[in-house]
Amino acid sequence: MRASPTVFALLGAVAGAALVAVWALSNARPFDLYQAEVNTRSPYVFGNNWSDRFLNSAWAAFTALAIVVVSSWLARRYRQAPAIGAVAGLLVLGAPSVIEVPTGLAPTTTGIAAGLLLGFAASAVRSDRSAAVAALLGALTAYPIRREHDARFGSPRDWSVNLGTGSANTLVPVPVIALVLVLVVASVVTLSRRAETTTPRESGPVAVSVPATAALTWAVYVSFGDSASSVVQWVAAVVVSVVAIVAVAVRSGKDGGFVCAGLAIAATTVNGMAWSGWWVAPLAFAGIATGLLLACRVPATAVGCCVLAAVCASGFAWDTIASTIAYAVILPAAAAYSYASSLPSEPSVLALGILLPIVCAMFGFSALGKRPSGEYTWDPGELPAPGSVIPAQATAIVAAVVTSLVAALVATRIHDRNARRS
Repeated sequence: MRASPTVFALLGAVAGAALVAVWALSNARPFDLYQAEVNTRSPYVFGNNWSDRFLNSAWAAFTALAIVVVSSWLARRYRQAPAIGAVAGLLVLGAPSVIEVPTGLAPTTTGIAAGLLLGFAASAVRSDRSAAVAALLGALTAYPIRREHDARFGSPRDWSVNLGTGSANTLVPVPVIALVLVLVVASVVTLSRRAETTTPRESGPVAVSVPATAALTWAVYVSFGDSASSVVQWVAAVVVSVVAIVAVAVRSGKDGGFVCAGLAIAATTVNGMAWSGWWVAPLAFAGIATGLLLACRVPATAVGCCVLAAVCASGFAWDTIASTIAYAVILPAAAAYSYASSLPSEPSVLALGILLPIVCAMFGFSALGKRPSGEYTWDPGELPAPGSVIPAQATAIVAAVVTSLVAALVATRIHDRNARRS
């Protein structure tokens, strides 16, 4: 694409759609999900064996990926379908600020809305590589922007179990939703004036495997990988999920490295970091920019995955400055570098790679050592220092390190296979 107002409008809309989608999905799980998964005999409507299965982020991400595949299919027949879907997704995300949405349905409706937005962002990937960069940039910056917003204004996540009859919150600030809505509409208007039209290519066979893998990961999580799981069950859930994701990466051809990058980044969520202090967000943005620039010069997904394995291992030294540097500086740079080293051309693969840190809830939420006590208490004297790492148990950290190294190995094999074929 040549630089023009039309191109800038499209890229801005793509980046904004990816940012809002990842932001919303990151907030999809309720505050009291732990109680829903552990207290299966709760008298509240969303605290039983059945409904709590649909409250976690893995379910929301699976819903989003299924919508992305449908959107990609519709885009081949109706050119404006992804843009119309993006507008609908933004309206759905903003709906709780106007009407009441039951909290038990919020993860599902959030997944649908995020899928419509990612479908729009991913539909532009096939036409130009810069669209993939824009979508990636929006997804990468969603994490530090969301954490910075929550640190300053509080998290908008819902309470769905202990409050039973409550209504859902708007998970992304309304001004952000309105801005992205303007960008999407502007891109539609400018693109409609172009005389030329492009017909999207047919989706490959991996498009069906993407939501199927996300569904399997969700099923494994709710069956024996959630907060109520034992050590053996949790490790088994990780193994099954990693095998399924690796299989998709291998089937994705030259795009498989992007899936490996997403898997390694997902493993780093096994540890957490206290997001406080004015310096955390600027370091994250600087790291993302550095990673993208390095990927343009010397792309190597496997190297990025190995660096991400070291980030996971820094949880063993959680009380040192090394772990803070790893999560505040190295993680954003390595994530951007790993992703950008293997930019995909298949929309469903792009969406899967971006959402894997959310799909793999066994790392990001129910990892051994990260589970809350079940009692909600708050003591200002116990607040962690800015940028300090909150580690998981040693078993979980080892599993995360191995997962990242497996991702690096698979990325290397995929790269070698592609080199032989070319």
